[in-house]
Amino acid sequence: MALFAIGAAGVEGQDAGTLAGRVVDDAGPVEFAAVSLLAGPDIIAEAASDVDGRFAIPGLSPGLYTLSVTRIGLAGFTRLVTIDADSVTTVEVRMRPAAVALAGITVEGRASREIEIFEETAGVTVRELSAAEIGLVPGLAEADPIRAIEVLPGVVTTSDFTSSFNVRGGSADQNLILLDGIPIFSPFHLGGLFSVFNPDMVGRAELSSGGFGAEYGGRVSSVLRIESDPGDGTFGVDAGVSLLSSRVAVQDGFADGRGRWRFSARRSYFDVLLAPVVDFPYHLQDLQGVVEWRTGDRSRLLLSGYTGADVIEFSEVDDDTLPLRIDWDWGNDILGLSWIRLLDRGEFTLRASASRFDTGLRFPDFDDTSFRSSIDQVSARAEWELRPSESFDLSTGAALDRMSYDNLAATGGTVFAEGVGDGDLFGTWVQARWRAPRRWLVEAGVRLDHWRPDRGDAVTEPAPRLAVKKFFGRGPAGSGTWALKGSVGRYTQFLHSLRDEELPIGLDIWVLADARAPHVVSDQIQFGVEALPDGPWTFSAEGYLRRFDGVVTFNNGDDPNTDLDDVLGGTGTSFGLDLFARRNVGAWTGWASLSLLRAERTFPDFLSPEVPTPDVTYAPIFDKTVDLDVVVRFPALRGWRGGIRLNVGSGTPYTRPGGSYAFYQPRFLNDGGRLVWSGADDATTDDDGGAAYAVLLGDRNAERYPIYHRLDIGFRRTWETSWGSVTPTIDLLNVYNRRNVLFYFFEFERNPPVRSGISMFPILPTFGVEVTF
Repeated sequence: MALFAIGAAGVEGQDAGTLAGRVVDDAGPVEFAAVSLLAGPDIIAEAASDVDGRFAIPGLSPGLYTLSVTRIGLAGFTRLVTIDADSVTTVEVRMRPAAVALAGITVEGRASREIEIFEETAGVTVRELSAAEIGLVPGLAEADPIRAIEVLPGVVTTSDFTSSFNVRGGSADQNLILLDGIPIFSPFHLGGLFSVFNPDMVGRAELSSGGFGAEYGGRVSSVLRIESDPGDGTFGVDAGVSLLSSRVAVQDGFADGRGRWRFSARRSYFDVLLAPVVDFPYHLQDLQGVVEWRTGDRSRLLLSGYTGADVIEFSEVDDDTLPLRIDWDWGNDILGLSWIRLLDRGEFTLRASASRFDTGLRFPDFDDTSFRSSIDQVSARAEWELRPSESFDLSTGAALDRMSYDNLAATGGTVFAEGVGDGDLFGTWVQARWRAPRRWLVEAGVRLDHWRPDRGDAVTEPAPRLAVKKFFGRGPAGSGTWALKGSVGRYTQFLHSLRDEELPIGLDIWVLADARAPHVVSDQIQFGVEALPDGPWTFSAEGYLRRFDGVVTFNNGDDPNTDLDDVLGGTGTSFGLDLFARRNVGAWTGWASLSLLRAERTFPDFLSPEVPTPDVTYAPIFDKTVDLDVVVRFPALRGWRGGIRLNVGSGTPYTRPGGSYAFYQPRFLNDGGRLVWSGADDATTDDDGGAAYAVLLGDRNAERYPIYHRLDIGFRRTWETSWGSVTPTIDLLNVYNRRNVLFYFFEFERNPPVRSGISMFPILPTFGVEVTF
């Protein structure tokens, strides 16, 4: 969003000074804050903060001024600032929620970002969690932004063992996950148990679950933006120890306050602690950093990077009883550099980035065995945002992505599965927004993507998008205002993960759209109502309909002599309703979300012997028809803060076996080369010619596991000391030890047959401590 300044700013030339700053609140940057600079009672210059909360007022005469910053729903900020000749004075403005008096009514102050999202977004469904909110959602071992967004409407996970998430009937690989604008492919540790994002580095997490603008391409289901916190430019250290890992984050400033940086490191420690007793074969490690440097009064550089790995080394375990030694590792590496230039009424951004995910499984005792998978993406992007008037914005840009993948499964000189390919994606877009304040908001855009794989035909896909929002009510946002909104759009995707989402823990195997796999085109409609009534509550209800053309799955009936038939293309649909209520002000805060979903996938039935192959339609594993989440944050005794999460949902679908049967087949025996039938009456084993047994499956995913429900609770308290602060954390997952079903096993060889199962998390206490100085 544009930054602009008006008014007489004093003098030009060598003696002129500049005031630059950033406006933030507890949720992060504050956009559209009104910034005024006064000399005595007179306003000499005014500005508005941009989307990153920044403002700049150049050309000021040296001297003492009064800085005043206001934003509806926030307490006003005032302080004296001294402007020096030929220099830049920087200031951070931290605003707090405040009561707003309107026509005799007192309305508790809302977070400015919440009001901004309501006023400035038409079709996109945006939910945001600040670092403080992420920290108060009870979690496994430590705060996790991806685990935290599971509590938002339209978001489901399939088990306790994965933080991989599905949004409104889309597959997990259809979510675009961005760290400071850089795509990251598989941001999970331990096969999906928790995410790679260090909580000490996260400023905020924002999920767009539908209706996002034309500037976003490459995925069709949602956009999750994780923003790093570069710190405030002063030296500080944040450290933490949990049951899972130890971590530390260090921050400071440089270049006389024009730059700031923050770096963090995290590592699990069980392998180190247990080394005197036993060889523990697993560890994880992360390194993450962000550097921000203001290169001029209106420009800045942002450098972001991450590298991390999970390592399993059974080859180092000194145990002769191990039947097989393995080394297995996987991880992500990303690096990106952005240059942002603020214009008089706009902003120009250049970004270059690289992202890689790879995994490898090796057997030290078998050098001829190799299993590996990797995907790389190198990107260049330019974006220009213009705001020629208060009622109209325009953004346009272009992006070029080079992607490649390399998958291999081979042993003994035989290649069982292989896939290598690359492709170029060129995308360009234009997005316009017109507003009549608190009456109408219209967004229209189109994206054009041209995909050229190394194998297969090039594809050009136009993706138009339109969103309209009509405001109603008797006052400004935050006082009796509500709105109707709707959007339609087309979204495209040119890569897939072949991970079997029905497995609780797994790794992504990425492939590109080419002669092997189709690209995805998704047409989507959503409509709803939002309300910011008098008081601290906000409400929304949204319905949606989505169609997916080009989804993929493994072809378990592929011909091993054919290279390009190991992937099946199909279609999908989803529709549903998301309800959301949130309270952000007061001692007791939180939200409740209710999601109703119906999702289907249709593929050729590889189990059918019919020619041509018929289609089979079924509910995918992420088809949770009802999902209720309630999160409450509350004051506890003696200064402790508590958080509660209750999750109740319908069971996930599964295929139920109906029984087992003897599978008779002709066999040649060595006794004279006679042809006999297996299953002879006097045979007791398969070697004797006994029957082989097969399972008779019911309709695919026609049954459901029992209802899922779980209650988590967590507490934290901060003690301030002369050198910093100490915050212990205590979490208790699955308080009443609900045995939610993960899998069923059916033993048909027993009479009568027996069904048994494996449960998800039992009651699980975790604790940790965080230190800041």
